Amino acid sequence: MSYDSNTTALVETEKLTRAQKTGASVICFFAFFVVYFLMSGPLIWIEDKMKFKPYTKSLHVMYAPLVLVAKSDMSPASDIIKSYVQLFKN
Repeated sequence: MSYDSNTTALVETEKLTRAQKTGASVICFFAFFVVYFLMSGPLIWIEDKMKFKPYTKSLHVMYAPLVLVAKSDMSPASDIIKSYVQLFKN
């Protein structure tokens, strides 16, 4: 594969700015928590079907922060978490 001088010049001018890096970091941060929350229901459903101790233990460790919020009296957050997880329980 060969590169010409135009390609090299183009790559050098497309450096990310600080605002772009910050924006990408914020988007990734929120995407992680959305996926973390959305996966809690299906993972609990799998745990309910499998009854496999190591999986259950790892799930309890991974989702300990979410469980703490669900058990607390933080009204909107705990209610949302409980309602969502209840969709996946039998």
